[in-house]
Amino acid sequence: MRILICHGYLLRGTGSNQYVQSMARALCAQGHHVVVMCQDDDPRLDFVTTFLREEDGAVTPHLLWETETGYPGNCMVFKPDIGGLLPVYVMDSYPGFTVKEFTALDSSELDSYIDSNRRALRRLVRQFVPEVIHANHAVMLPYIVRPVAEEAGVPYVVSVHGSAIEFTVKKDPRYLPYGSEGLAGAEAVLVPSEHTAAQVKEVFGEHVEGLDERVQLFPPGVDTDLFDMTDESLGESVELMLSAVTERTTGVTVGDFIGRASDLPLRQLNRQQIEHEVNRINGLHPEWMPDPDLDVSARSLAESGSPFVMYLGKLLETKGVQCIFPALPLILRDHPGARLVVVGFGEFRGMLELMLDALDAGDIQAFKQLCEYGDSAYCARIERPFAHAMSFLEELAAEGMLDDYIGLCASLDLRGAVVFTGYLTPEEHRYLLPHARALLIPSIAQEAFGLVATEAMASGVVPVASFHSGLETALDPVKAIWGKESEKFLLGTPEKMVFRIAAACRDVLEMPQAVLKTRGAEMRGVVQQRFSWDAFARRLVKLYEKA
Repeated sequence: MRILICHGYLLRGTGSNQYVQSMARALCAQGHHVVVMCQDDDPRLDFVTTFLREEDGAVTPHLLWETETGYPGNCMVFKPDIGGLLPVYVMDSYPGFTVKEFTALDSSELDSYIDSNRRALRRLVRQFVPEVIHANHAVMLPYIVRPVAEEAGVPYVVSVHGSAIEFTVKKDPRYLPYGSEGLAGAEAVLVPSEHTAAQVKEVFGEHVEGLDERVQLFPPGVDTDLFDMTDESLGESVELMLSAVTERTTGVTVGDFIGRASDLPLRQLNRQQIEHEVNRINGLHPEWMPDPDLDVSARSLAESGSPFVMYLGKLLETKGVQCIFPALPLILRDHPGARLVVVGFGEFRGMLELMLDALDAGDIQAFKQLCEYGDSAYCARIERPFAHAMSFLEELAAEGMLDDYIGLCASLDLRGAVVFTGYLTPEEHRYLLPHARALLIPSIAQEAFGLVATEAMASGVVPVASFHSGLETALDPVKAIWGKESEKFLLGTPEKMVFRIAAACRDVLEMPQAVLKTRGAEMRGVVQQRFSWDAFARRLVKLYEKA
């Protein structure tokens, strides 16, 4: 088939970006002809054959490069010229663009975004002549696609992810009509989980006739060839990972443009100084880049032979990563040789480093100050993101255990127990993941689906994860394989989040490797059947053909 995929962003990084990349790759593997319209400026991926970029005033797009791949199908990436402004659902960094949240756009900026995308899309549809169009996110691409598709007589389907609804449509009433009109013309509305299905129906049900019949559950897949169990040693896997990182980053250097650390103790930092320190640390760890000392820290981890648990994802307050650090002393109390590996990047990196420093010094007053700062500085996406950490300290104090906890923190080398890797691509972190005892996913905000949970289970690793929203669908294999024992790994009580993370990590670190490996293989089998991208793409093509 000739399939046109419309996506507003890149082909790497966030969940929806990875979703589009993996979907296109799976369609190419099955012999289809794919065009992806997106804003990626360097789509050098193993399945991409051609890269075209629209240039202002040019009659035809500019061909930047062509190559051959080993795939039976092919994929062309087309970057439309939308000007220098890129609207987003949640603030993020996109080099080369001025980035604004959709809710902050004025009417002229929004009209310009719609018009430039629609103009480019009309030309692309005339030239490529797709049999079906696939639009990503509830707004704005379905609205942009609808008149173009109807003019050309081409059906279109929509994949809905949670962020567009949660952070744009629900926050700004301007976007409800746009979303409704875009969904109303779709042949099908694909959702990753029952949670997102309910969300779509709640928000758009009164505005889109026949919506219930169009909504279809389509959990996204995982590349079960890329993510697999391994018989290699951790040392061998680390060298493979470092080789892949070197290939990606050769020629890229990162400097410190902000200056040295403050000489003041953490407890003496006021709000302005905390903000400065956070920005200073973030400046040392640019987005989309691995840590500069990754080769040293990763090889040291491998040489130590230490068991480790892992966090993988954006460093954001909504992901609950701030709940992991206060749990670390309790984990190390029973397993002093264990390590925490943090894979990811984001604006939260500086806060996490300062939290770790405060705990490492046994300075609970400084830790509380950081939590108070965090509750006010990071409250735009979720209310009181540090409530779990603060309630943990309050419970320790109520039970007369806070002093023991402070002493425990001071007695441990917490800083030495944490390995930050910075950003790793899936092709890179795939080497580390199978060696983890567990993957920590303590999300405190709603999730459309748990992509990293499926990656972990495909690698034979049990997720220790919040059990709510779209994560419930993703975590079905844990319940299916572990049965009653799955309660150890599913974080169900928000008030006890830190305690439950610590208990789950202790349990998994005490389990025999043979048990983890056997159950891991069983989880992988369920994931292959239910969540592989190959199975996803075959089902998707049947839907396309019907449309």
